Amino acid sequence: MSITPPPDPNISLLRLEDSIASLRTGLMFVGVIAVAALGVAIYGLLGDSSQSGAASDARVSQLEDRVDRLSQQPENPTAGAGGSDVAALGERVAALERTVKTLADRPSTDATQAIEQLSGRIDELSRDVEQLKQAETTP
Repeated sequence: MSITPPPDPNISLLRLEDSIASLRTGLMFVGVIAVAALGVAIYGLLGDSSQSGAASDARVSQLEDRVDRLSQQPENPTAGAGGSDVAALGERVAALERTVKTLADRPSTDATQAIEQLSGRIDELSRDVEQLKQAETTP
């Protein structure tokens, strides 16, 4: 029988020291990254004070021009160039109404005739399935 010697406590302590040293190194890297991120954040807050969230003068003047143009447009949608759009829309509505009336005047298909046709198709499929089953069972 072979007896294994007990582990040396000095080896365990050396491994523990190595682990703690690795942990310290990792924490130092994380600390350096945190300090750098804090510096970038402070620079971002203090460095660019010219843009305080207010709109620029150019943007404000563009919006004012747009409001002026919109306020000068006529309120009646049929006036000016918009009248042709309304007329075209009216023509499309009339064409749709004619189409609906034409479809409503057509005679509808007989429901019993449609059911008989479907029943015939189902019977044909059943026969085909039976033929396939018989062909499959015969060697």
